[in-house]
Amino acid sequence: METYKNLCTQYYNLDKPIASSDALNFYFKYAKKANGPIFEPMCGTGRFLIPILERGFDIEGSDASQYMLSVCREKCNSKKLNPKLYQQFLQQMAFKNRYSLIFIPSGSFGLIVNIEEAKKCLKILYDHLLPNGKLVFEIETLRAIPNNLGNSQERYVDREDGGKILLTTLSSYHKENQVLQTICHYDFISNNKKIQTEIETFQVRLYQDKEIDEWLKDTGFKIISRYGDYNQRPSNEDDELIIYECEKVSNE
Repeated sequence: METYKNLCTQYYNLDKPIASSDALNFYFKYAKKANGPIFEPMCGTGRFLIPILERGFDIEGSDASQYMLSVCREKCNSKKLNPKLYQQFLQQMAFKNRYSLIFIPSGSFGLIVNIEEAKKCLKILYDHLLPNGKLVFEIETLRAIPNNLGNSQERYVDREDGGKILLTTLSSYHKENQVLQTICHYDFISNNKKIQTEIETFQVRLYQDKEIDEWLKDTGFKIISRYGDYNQRPSNEDDELIIYECEKVSNE
């Protein structure tokens, strides 16, 4: 995997150690209503998976990054939790298990930038749901294109050992395929010396309003709701984020 490597994962974990309370509470509601096991693809460091697991829900997770999963496992071990975690891309998902709820928070679905691959993933998610199971996921819209395109930005996080991880980013938007690309330069600095450097290129596909609706319907999903925030406000064309609640329509 060319992204979410060591320094990126460290930065991510220090910058976003826990999910926001409104986002967590939103997904807790669906976990409580689930009548069976739960699955979180692209679970990362476990910001959502671990709190849900702590509340006693039957949840499994996967991620393509060995570094992200390593942090997730370390956090679980410290809490004496032992979830089933799998290292794989969503496109490779092929389990015998079927789930009552599958959710993908934080706009991670947009990391699948190829249209045909995205449609394939929707079919895979559909096939891994129980009859009438729910898929809840987030996408970013064209409204999320940042205003600082072409200008480098710098941020840093402090490590417990006194070192810092400096992140320098430079973003560009490719209109022809609706992909926001960001070059991320990570530097681990200790005692004013650069110890390690990683450079990664992140790509996220942004969506036009209701663009993904037909894909979902063609897959077999019924769209229950489209929300513009975690308070379940109905989405509108000005939203940067849309949260989809879909149900598997099946006679299985």
